[in-house]
Amino acid sequence: MIMIILILYSLLAGLIAHTGVFIHGEWHLKARKIVAAHLILGAAAYLLLDNFSNSPYGSGYQMAVSFISYFVSLFTSMTVYRLLFHAIVSFPGPKLAAVTKLWHVFHITDSRNFIFMDKIYEKYGTFVRTGPNEITIFHPAAIQLLDGWNNKNTKDTWYDIMQPRSSAIFTRDENDHRERRKPWVKSLATKPMDSLRPRLAGLAQTLSECISKYDGEPIVVNDIMTWFSFDAMWEVVFGQDFNLMKTRGGHPIIRHRDNAFALLGPVYVADWIAHLGFDFVPFYGKVRDWFHMVAFCDEHMKMCITTKEKHDRHHLASWFIDEYRNLKGKWDPEARERLLSGTAVSAVLAGSDTTRASLIVTWWYLCKYTEHANKIRSELIDADVADANVLARLPHLNGVINETLRLVPPALTGAGRITGPSGLLVDDVLIPPNTRVTAPKYTIHRLEAAFQYPDEFIPERWYSRPELIRDKRAFAPFSVGSRQCVGKGLAYVELRMVTAILAKNYNVRFAPGYNPDSMWREMRDQVTAQPGPLVCIFEAREGRASC
Repeated sequence: MIMIILILYSLLAGLIAHTGVFIHGEWHLKARKIVAAHLILGAAAYLLLDNFSNSPYGSGYQMAVSFISYFVSLFTSMTVYRLLFHAIVSFPGPKLAAVTKLWHVFHITDSRNFIFMDKIYEKYGTFVRTGPNEITIFHPAAIQLLDGWNNKNTKDTWYDIMQPRSSAIFTRDENDHRERRKPWVKSLATKPMDSLRPRLAGLAQTLSECISKYDGEPIVVNDIMTWFSFDAMWEVVFGQDFNLMKTRGGHPIIRHRDNAFALLGPVYVADWIAHLGFDFVPFYGKVRDWFHMVAFCDEHMKMCITTKEKHDRHHLASWFIDEYRNLKGKWDPEARERLLSGTAVSAVLAGSDTTRASLIVTWWYLCKYTEHANKIRSELIDADVADANVLARLPHLNGVINETLRLVPPALTGAGRITGPSGLLVDDVLIPPNTRVTAPKYTIHRLEAAFQYPDEFIPERWYSRPELIRDKRAFAPFSVGSRQCVGKGLAYVELRMVTAILAKNYNVRFAPGYNPDSMWREMRDQVTAQPGPLVCIFEAREGRASC
């Protein structure tokens, strides 16, 4: 009899836990508390059973049955609610996706979420339920509606990934975002950018010289673009040359960063899994790499604090340090440290990886369609490749860059938003309030409703054939509105300079024996785009340019 009573009470407890507790609010940052609470309650129940139960069954057996009953009730209640009573139950989508995000994680363990979401769109259409409380929107206006000016949406739980650290990028509070964004905007305004452009031109020249040392031998373009992007990031953020291109060597921070991205790739659609890793297995390989990367960024930011007054070169860290010091007396010391740390990590991650992928893919297309490289060279005959303003006016160069960003945006799918109190109206479809919404850029950039011949590489659509663009709202590789990437202008400068100087200095082709399909086949969606291998031959041209 006592066993039946225990089972009934456990079933009731599971039902109450769901309908009275877990159905309300957010729980992704409370894993430790949830586990601790269940362990404490379980231990207390075990002691009570051990002292007062006269059951012929052992107290351990009774506890096991009780816990199983509790969890069966809890998850059954969740499943029934999500399948039958949830506010978004009317939206089409896979049934298991409505039950748990683990279904989604299971399907993208290969970090190919951009392809998986493309297939979801082909099967289910414009609005798809891809999670218990998640709608994915495949619509030309989706990115504008999620991030455009005056939107009422907020950032989703992904932006808590660095908690307790924060930054302009990784904060969910809109007022805090506006304040924390100011140093970024000031550091990349017109005057600071004037001092950065010549230094970036110098790094583009260093890249060209690095390539020349291979003397026509096959080059893994992924490697050299990694070296360039990291050297450029370090110059912009810390005012120092990391010297990867000169040494043609790796650095532990690159391995740590790559492993951290590989960790997040399959689980960023269910970020609570990453938090479980951070909380309970910080010693695990890729989780440990995440913390090594954070520690490395912290170390160099602290070095900048001690050398700031001696440094006469503009760099972003100087603005972040000024913010850190200006908050003295307004924020407690621990909060200031967390902000500075989060800002350092954000700058390193965003700055070292965004242009890397775009440069790799750009040269894949220029090797595949050599006529476009020749058109760029024609534009560069009388152009100064070190002058960013001149390069910004070259139509085909910019057409190639924009077309690359359209076909392979830096963030292939992107993070999500939470709809505001009034929900989100897309055409005549109302998405309820407090619903997570996503807009996968890879698929939206290739919608036939937005672009004619959407899967084809046609740079001319951006200047001489505008009729090929049906809905320009769909193109947002750096997002839009107040959430637009503050480094967008800097990224374009890097992309133009590197593409221009390499096009002018080299004839580039795929290396013998290289399979061009491998770049696409092995591309990964790990927060940012991670292209598969690209191996090319760079043959020096006469009259090479220098920056």
